[in-house]
Amino acid sequence: MNPTAIHTLEIIAIVVAGTMTGNEIAVAVFVHPRLSRLDDAVHVRAVQTLAIGLGAAMPFWYALTFLLSLATTFFAHPTWNTPRWLAFGATALFAAMSIYSVLLPVRINNQVARWQPDPLPPNWRELRSRWDTLHAIRVVFLVVALVLLVMSCVI
Repeated sequence: MNPTAIHTLEIIAIVVAGTMTGNEIAVAVFVHPRLSRLDDAVHVRAVQTLAIGLGAAMPFWYALTFLLSLATTFFAHPTWNTPRWLAFGATALFAAMSIYSVLLPVRINNQVARWQPDPLPPNWRELRSRWDTLHAIRVVFLVVALVLLVMSCVI
């Protein structure tokens, strides 16, 4: 690949990964803490709306982030040097977080999306708290992956 194409690939990969990671940070730091202060029925309806909307978009966003990171690993860094290892680490973390998401937080989101606000399941607050914890773990790893991807492109 020519240098312009490689540079364009790196920029696109960073922008897609950065906006996805930023979205996940916003949910963890701003959206969910505010929603938890709402009355139960309003809280659940708002969370359901987000679960359905983001549930439709995030699989594609995660897949695109992984594929762009993978492409950066092998096309932008032709030899196994530090930048390629950094990009490979980012790619592995993006893949791991995709699998982690499907196995853990998405299962809770799918339950939440099906809830009837009246009556709510007795353990609904516990499930929301568990989702928030699982999401926080995901956010930490996504930030690490993004930092590795950026480092791979600037070294």
